[in-house]
Amino acid sequence: MTILKIKAKEDLKLSDLKKGEVHRVQVLVSDNAMGVPWRVPLIIIRGLEKGPVLGITAALHGNELNGISTIFKMIDAVKPDKLKGTLVMVPICNVPGYLENKRHFSDNVDLNRIMPGKPHGKTSDIYAHHFIQKIISKFDYLLDLHTASHGRVNSLYIRADLENEETRNLAYLQNPQIIVQKYDEDGTLRAWANDNNIPAITIEIGNSNAFQHSLIDETLEGILNTMKHLKMMRGKSVNLMDDAIICDNSYWIYSQRGGIIDVFPTLADKVEEGQIIAIVYDVFGQVKEEVKANRSGFVIGKNVSPNCEAGTRVLHLGVSEISPSHGDIPGNVS
Repeated sequence: MTILKIKAKEDLKLSDLKKGEVHRVQVLVSDNAMGVPWRVPLIIIRGLEKGPVLGITAALHGNELNGISTIFKMIDAVKPDKLKGTLVMVPICNVPGYLENKRHFSDNVDLNRIMPGKPHGKTSDIYAHHFIQKIISKFDYLLDLHTASHGRVNSLYIRADLENEETRNLAYLQNPQIIVQKYDEDGTLRAWANDNNIPAITIEIGNSNAFQHSLIDETLEGILNTMKHLKMMRGKSVNLMDDAIICDNSYWIYSQRGGIIDVFPTLADKVEEGQIIAIVYDVFGQVKEEVKANRSGFVIGKNVSPNCEAGTRVLHLGVSEISPSHGDIPGNVS
């Protein structure tokens, strides 16, 4: 087995990379405490013919790993000599967080709340600034891959602005269990991309600190479907939305008491208003609180850690179901 030497670059210049090949490079961003730059790994597949630049990012939160495996499977699925355009994949965006196996950056800041960063500021600000300028700004489209945070589990679901035609199309090309109408939150990578004419959605792939191959494979199917829609690959894109649940809002239900919690519904379950979704016990096994759904809806994610303080997130509820045929399905999806 041959391991190729990986080149380090100050910036991502796609035009310098040979067409019809897979390239592996490291882009240098801000300096770490060793006085050398952090190196962000990129896998770039350049097609022989012109086409869009599709970016796929993973591990912006350092312990959200399902996107890494998705990208590795993309390498095998996409052939450079049959590709139109360029596929840029970033398996680990938050290098310090990944190395420490934690969600946040090395200064305990959430990178997905401070985009596009600042050229002068905290270490996370500078890292985010260079990451945006050197890598993300080169994309025409962005699929940002995430998972649940520690102690919680997620369905396979999409966050997207469904009132925007381009981002709605990107969402409807995927293969999720649930799609949630989410306007772009300030400071997120998705918000910066959409504000800068790079249509972007967030794909939430299950749980942190694990590879869940059934969800990874479904995500892979959706990304390949997207590439067919963008004419980057041969084949006709198809409608994968037959069983998807579409919600026009979502929110977390919190506990009011602390103790030991047991959360009952499973992912993608329908829960009814007034249904008991969790029980909080004291350490003697006495019931302190019955947590109830205050609306009917679908379980997007939930807490799985029994350790519960007052005010703990219990269940992520998607509400106001809309028919999957609501809005426009992309024109070449059958």
